[in-house]
Amino acid sequence: MSAEAGIRIQYAEGMGEITEAAVKRLLKKIRRGACGHLYLALDPDGESSFLQMDSGNGRIFLAIGEERLEGNRVRWIRYMSHDPRYDGSEEEAPVRAGQERILMRETIRDAGLAAACVEHYIRTGEPWPGMEWMKLDDG
Repeated sequence: MSAEAGIRIQYAEGMGEITEAAVKRLLKKIRRGACGHLYLALDPDGESSFLQMDSGNGRIFLAIGEERLEGNRVRWIRYMSHDPRYDGSEEEAPVRAGQERILMRETIRDAGLAAACVEHYIRTGEPWPGMEWMKLDDG
């Protein structure tokens, strides 16, 4: 699977060829709330730095995992979507990421914001600075 110029991702689960036209269709689908699951990665095997999106029942969960090699150690930094209205709450969100339990504070409602985050990641491989991310660092 190859990517066009201006597209950093090299792996898109279930997307086939990563072209501008495919990216435009994907972003439109996200904005409409019709994209239930998405997994993108910066390497062709989908095993290093990634963006994952899961949505349902009006809530959207975004997670970015950055893999960094520091000496002989791999360090992971994880960014997750954030809804500050639920800070301190353990309320579960009505969306799942596989078997993983998702909390309301880790989700957003704004599909336009989710699409902007996904597009920025596709083009830069970085979290979108216009989003308030929760950051977890294993280092």
